[in-house]
Amino acid sequence: MGVLLTSYLVFISLVWAVLSMGGLLGMPRKEFQAKKPRNRPRILLMVPCKGTDIDLERNLRNAIGQDYGNYRAVAILESKRDPAFKAIKKSGISYMISDPKYKNCSGKVRNLASAIRRFKSCEAYCILDSDVDAWPSWLSSLVAALGEKDGISTAFPTFNPIGGFWSKAKHVWGFVGFGLMENKRTRFGWGGSLLFRKELMENGGFERFSTSISDDIALTSLCKERGLGIAYAPAARPVVDCRESAASFIEWSNRQTAFSVLGNRANLYVGLAYYTAGALLLASAIALSIWYSPIAAILFLPFLLFVAKSYQRSGGHDPITLPICFILVFIYFYNMVNSVFLREVNWRGRRYALR
Repeated sequence: MGVLLTSYLVFISLVWAVLSMGGLLGMPRKEFQAKKPRNRPRILLMVPCKGTDIDLERNLRNAIGQDYGNYRAVAILESKRDPAFKAIKKSGISYMISDPKYKNCSGKVRNLASAIRRFKSCEAYCILDSDVDAWPSWLSSLVAALGEKDGISTAFPTFNPIGGFWSKAKHVWGFVGFGLMENKRTRFGWGGSLLFRKELMENGGFERFSTSISDDIALTSLCKERGLGIAYAPAARPVVDCRESAASFIEWSNRQTAFSVLGNRANLYVGLAYYTAGALLLASAIALSIWYSPIAAILFLPFLLFVAKSYQRSGGHDPITLPICFILVFIYFYNMVNSVFLREVNWRGRRYALR
């Protein structure tokens, strides 16, 4: 094997190994152990709704069935003509119509801003996306994880595949969110399951928030600018049922990546380095083991940790996780590169410019 080829393989192997080790160092320790809430602030639990979701009525019932006593749940929608209204009425959750005066933002942010303005007396606010199935202890776990120096407490979901291959690909793709959450340097507030202090809306915070296309980006930025931490609460990890096609999965993964990069620029640099090295290493392992020598199959070894960890997180019950892991290395790479050039996203039937 030539010197240049050997040097190339050693270099990308080291990059992959170092960045993988960085992910291992961010794995859960005492910080992520389940706790009981020390304080019980008065919370507004906001469920922005638009259109229909898989088992929306169940999700809304679970929103009003939390074991945290000091809270009020409200569903917010733009109009009673929205298809979500039928499920809202059946579930018994309180609801309100959003204020159309919030125009320079996404529909979701309009819903949230309207609720925050109406319920000013609350001490903290919590966001639960309408497609999220939250356990009864979900809200209590978010509150318990919020430290005195934290502005946000959040939990990334487990995607429950309902359907074929691409639904299962989304299930495995979501594991990257666990890795980002477990490391303080790449952690961000995921807006589908997020608790934040009222103080973030003060001193111009509400004005910033109410003109954003993404609640995730706005709250993460406000939190970091004010020197506050972002708490990760894996005990609050909810479930999102998903039924995906190839097109919907690629669109979703591109959008999620773009939002995570806009919310934390470090995710772009770390992600590009990691997945570029991973894609090159895997492609080299395949090509060299076929056309150069079977000994080159040793280059597959760095992926064993990634595959084993993903298989374990999936519950170890579906063998299709294994080939999906290898395919996703290239999809992650595509998502990262695409996020550099993406200028707008499609979200619940509307297009938004990324800014």
